[in-house]
Amino acid sequence: MSRLICLFLLAVVAVVSSAPHEDLTKEHTAEVAQECKTETGATDEDVEHMMHHKPSDSHEGKCLRACMMKKFEIMDAAGKLNKERALEMVKILSKDDAAKEAAGADVVEKCEALEVPEDDCDAAAAYETCIVEHMHEHGLSLEEH
Repeated sequence: MSRLICLFLLAVVAVVSSAPHEDLTKEHTAEVAQECKTETGATDEDVEHMMHHKPSDSHEGKCLRACMMKKFEIMDAAGKLNKERALEMVKILSKDDAAKEAAGADVVEKCEALEVPEDDCDAAAAYETCIVEHMHEHGLSLEEH
Protein backbone atom coordinates (compact mmCIF):
# COMPACT_ATOMS: atom_id res chain seq x y z
CA MET A 1 0.00 0.00 0.00
CA SER A 2 2.95 2.34 0.52
CA ARG A 3 3.69 2.20 -3.18
CA LEU A 4 0.15 3.41 -3.75
CA ILE A 5 0.93 6.41 -1.61
CA CYS A 6 4.16 7.04 -3.46
CA LEU A 7 2.27 6.91 -6.70
CA PHE A 8 -0.43 9.24 -5.47
CA LEU A 9 2.04 11.61 -3.96
CA LEU A 10 4.85 11.51 -6.21
CA ALA A 11 2.79 12.62 -6.62
CA VAL A 12 3.35 9.25 -10.43
CA VAL A 13 4.84 8.90 -14.50
CA ALA A 14 5.67 10.21 -18.05
CA VAL A 15 3.73 7.74 -20.12
CA VAL A 16 2.16 4.75 -18.44
CA SER A 17 2.83 1.58 -20.33
CA SER A 18 0.16 -0.88 -21.36
CA ALA A 19 1.21 -3.11 -18.45
CA PRO A 20 0.70 -0.84 -15.40
CA HIS A 21 2.03 -3.41 -12.92
CA GLU A 22 5.47 -2.96 -14.47
CA ASP A 23 5.37 0.71 -13.49
CA LEU A 24 4.94 -0.06 -9.83
CA THR A 25 8.39 -1.32 -9.00
CA LYS A 26 10.49 0.59 -6.50
CA GLU A 27 13.17 0.99 -9.15
CA HIS A 28 10.82 2.52 -11.69
CA THR A 29 9.25 4.78 -9.07
CA ALA A 30 12.74 5.98 -8.08
CA GLU A 31 13.60 6.68 -11.74
CA VAL A 32 10.45 8.72 -12.17
CA ALA A 33 11.14 10.56 -8.92
CA GLN A 34 14.54 11.59 -10.30
CA GLU A 35 12.92 12.79 -13.55
CA CYS A 36 10.38 14.80 -11.58
CA LYS A 37 13.08 16.13 -9.27
CA THR A 38 14.83 17.60 -12.29
CA GLU A 39 11.61 18.94 -13.81
CA THR A 40 10.42 20.62 -10.61
CA GLY A 41 13.69 21.80 -9.07
CA ALA A 42 13.08 19.60 -6.03
CA THR A 43 15.95 18.57 -3.79
CA ASP A 44 17.21 15.16 -2.71
CA GLU A 45 15.59 15.93 0.64
CA ASP A 46 12.23 16.50 -1.09
CA VAL A 47 12.55 13.10 -2.78
CA GLU A 48 13.51 11.47 0.52
CA HIS A 49 10.52 13.02 2.30
CA MET A 50 8.20 11.81 -0.44
CA MET A 51 9.57 8.27 -0.37
CA HIS A 52 9.11 8.17 3.42
CA HIS A 53 5.61 9.68 3.28
CA LYS A 54 6.60 12.84 5.11
CA PRO A 55 4.80 16.08 4.24
CA SER A 56 6.69 18.50 2.05
CA ASP A 57 8.06 21.69 3.52
CA SER A 58 8.64 23.27 0.11
CA HIS A 59 6.59 24.17 -2.93
CA GLU A 60 9.07 22.21 -5.06
CA GLY A 61 8.46 19.14 -2.89
CA LYS A 62 4.73 19.48 -3.47
CA CYS A 63 5.35 19.89 -7.20
CA LEU A 64 7.48 16.74 -7.13
CA ARG A 65 4.41 14.87 -5.89
CA ALA A 66 2.18 16.46 -8.53
CA CYS A 67 4.66 15.51 -11.24
CA MET A 68 4.73 11.91 -10.06
CA MET A 69 0.95 11.73 -9.85
CA LYS A 70 0.60 13.07 -13.37
CA LYS A 71 3.22 10.77 -14.81
CA PHE A 72 1.48 7.75 -13.32
CA GLU A 73 -1.84 9.24 -14.45
CA ILE A 74 -3.15 9.40 -10.88
CA MET A 75 -3.75 13.13 -11.37
CA ASP A 76 -5.14 14.56 -14.58
CA ALA A 77 -4.01 17.73 -16.36
CA ALA A 78 -6.61 19.72 -14.41
CA GLY A 79 -5.10 18.62 -11.07
CA LYS A 80 -7.93 16.23 -10.18
CA LEU A 81 -7.61 12.66 -8.96
CA ASN A 82 -8.04 10.11 -11.78
CA LYS A 83 -10.32 7.69 -9.94
CA GLU A 84 -10.22 4.97 -12.59
CA ARG A 85 -6.41 4.84 -12.69
CA ALA A 86 -6.17 5.06 -8.90
CA LEU A 87 -8.51 2.08 -8.53
CA GLU A 88 -6.44 0.11 -11.07
CA MET A 89 -3.35 0.69 -8.96
CA VAL A 90 -5.18 -0.22 -5.73
CA LYS A 91 -6.16 -3.52 -7.33
CA ILE A 92 -2.59 -4.27 -8.43
CA LEU A 93 -0.99 -3.23 -5.15
CA SER A 94 -3.45 -5.10 -2.95
CA LYS A 95 -2.19 -8.38 -4.48
CA ASP A 96 -5.53 -10.20 -4.40
CA ASP A 97 -6.20 -9.24 -0.77
CA ALA A 98 -9.90 -8.36 -0.92
CA ALA A 99 -9.88 -6.48 2.38
CA LYS A 100 -6.95 -4.27 1.35
CA GLU A 101 -8.48 -3.70 -2.06
CA ALA A 102 -11.80 -2.63 -0.48
CA ALA A 103 -10.03 -0.36 1.99
CA GLY A 104 -7.93 1.17 -0.79
CA ALA A 105 -11.02 1.73 -2.92
CA ASP A 106 -12.68 3.50 0.02
CA VAL A 107 -9.63 5.76 0.39
CA VAL A 108 -9.80 6.60 -3.33
CA GLU A 109 -13.53 7.37 -3.08
CA LYS A 110 -13.07 9.69 -0.10
CA CYS A 111 -10.07 11.50 -1.55
CA GLU A 112 -11.58 11.89 -4.99
CA ALA A 113 -14.40 13.91 -3.41
CA LEU A 114 -11.91 16.27 -1.73
CA GLU A 115 -12.03 19.94 -2.73
CA VAL A 116 -8.42 20.72 -3.59
CA PRO A 117 -6.61 23.97 -4.35
CA GLU A 118 -6.32 25.08 -7.98
CA ASP A 119 -2.54 24.90 -7.85
CA ASP A 120 -1.60 21.34 -8.89
CA CYS A 121 1.29 21.22 -6.43
CA ASP A 122 -0.92 22.19 -3.51
CA ALA A 123 -3.61 19.79 -4.78
CA ALA A 124 -1.10 16.92 -4.74
CA ALA A 125 -0.19 17.75 -1.14
CA ALA A 126 -3.88 17.81 -0.20
CA TYR A 127 -4.43 14.42 -1.82
CA GLU A 128 -1.40 13.07 0.03
CA THR A 129 -2.76 14.24 3.37
CA CYS A 130 -6.17 12.74 2.58
CA ILE A 131 -4.72 9.39 1.52
CA VAL A 132 -2.49 9.10 4.58
CA GLU A 133 -5.30 10.02 6.99
CA HIS A 134 -7.78 7.59 5.47
CA MET A 135 -5.25 4.77 5.29
CA HIS A 136 -4.68 5.18 9.02
CA GLU A 137 -8.46 5.09 9.58
CA HIS A 138 -8.49 1.69 7.86
CA GLY A 139 -5.54 0.48 9.92
CA LEU A 140 -3.31 0.28 6.84
CA SER A 141 0.38 0.85 7.32
CA LEU A 142 2.38 2.90 4.87
CA GLU A 143 5.25 0.48 5.32
CA GLU A 144 3.40 -2.76 4.54
CA HIS A 145 4.91 -3.17 1.07
